[in-house]
Amino acid sequence: MPPRLVGPLLAAIAVLLVAGLGLLVANHVTDGIDVALIRTVRDPALVGRLSWLRQVTELGSTTAMVNLAILLLLTELLARRPWTGIAAAATIGLAALVNELMKGLVERARPDLIPPIVTERGFSFPSGHAGLSMVGYGIAALLVVRSGAPRGLKVAAVLAAACLVVLIGISRVYLGAHFPTDVLAGWLAGGAVVLLFGWLSPVSRAPADAPAGVDRAGRRSDPPVMG
Repeated sequence: MPPRLVGPLLAAIAVLLVAGLGLLVANHVTDGIDVALIRTVRDPALVGRLSWLRQVTELGSTTAMVNLAILLLLTELLARRPWTGIAAAATIGLAALVNELMKGLVERARPDLIPPIVTERGFSFPSGHAGLSMVGYGIAALLVVRSGAPRGLKVAAVLAAACLVVLIGISRVYLGAHFPTDVLAGWLAGGAVVLLFGWLSPVSRAPADAPAGVDRAGRRSDPPVMG
């Protein structure tokens, strides 16, 4: 398979998994797994130790994602890549809209197994915090990886994005706002969006066969001197 097609193929698989998970949720097939994981995260011995997740969850909020979209837009404008910045910001906005449409299709109620630490309105599947954090921080990490930043910074960006996305997802279960399968669906859907963004957005790479500082538009040599 051509490498160019790997991204869209993985995105398609992720979308199919979200659809399948939605069917399982609608038919209450996943209830047992959800209950077991919720009880694990909200074990009385862990409640106090995980209280810091209440602050972490705000990093996946609508406000945080709007701020991130603006930051990505401004950063890419300064880097003279305006269309990439516009695409990144627009993708985050469209992902939020699609998430709401998916919630309306499945119409899953919020968890009521345990008293929630935060009360959220609307439907539960998929988790908007989990999905949008995957999209926002995933795109941010992708742009860093594609930039001319040092390798260490690129690795740090990917690890930081991954840690944030995982912790935000766990925080939604801990706070009683979502079932674990809501979070999983959000991750899968968000991952599909990042893969498609990476596939569709342009990558500007300098040719590797010329040393830095060489003027590629200039002449390779002086014209021969006629005697």
